[in-house]
Amino acid sequence: MSTPVKLRLYCSICARNDFYMDRIRAVADGLGLDYTLEKITDDDVIDRMDLLMPCLYAYCPGCRVLNEQVTSEHPETLCTPALEINGTLRFWGVPASDDALRQALSSL
Repeated sequence: MSTPVKLRLYCSICARNDFYMDRIRAVADGLGLDYTLEKITDDDVIDRMDLLMPCLYAYCPGCRVLNEQVTSEHPETLCTPALEINGTLRFWGVPASDDALRQALSSL
């Protein structure tokens, strides 16, 4: 019996991340994967992963805009949303495309 693929999305509480979760689920289901999917929004856990969540509370121009502001000065910074697959961060900063998700998950 195989072990389910463990997917964890480190992110803010945001409708955009809910949509990202739906897309991850759709790709995994489409591939027929046995998986678990967890949404991690706990600031302490995100900090322990050395991820930065530059979200604003009253206004959101989007992950790409906010994260580019941070990474333009500190390119080594990993920002949320960040997707971990079986314990390895694979995507961060902006949601992965469906093609990138499909490619990453089809190799499992």
